[in-house]
Amino acid sequence: MSVSIGGVQIPGVIARIVEDNKQIAELALNEMINKHKDDPARIVKEIQQPSPFSQFLDIKI
Repeated sequence: MSVSIGGVQIPGVIARIVEDNKQIAELALNEMINKHKDDPARIVKEIQQPSPFSQFLDIKI
């Protein structure tokens, strides 16, 4: 197995690792995209959640 990086063929184990990591990254990215395509309101819900740091920002008199 070999992979082409900048037009240079790279053979061997490193090429396999690069190819495997590329496939894993593509799967993860596609999963994230599909999750948000299926439920677009999810991102709004996530943004509206209170921050765990908000308790430190409360001003108490």
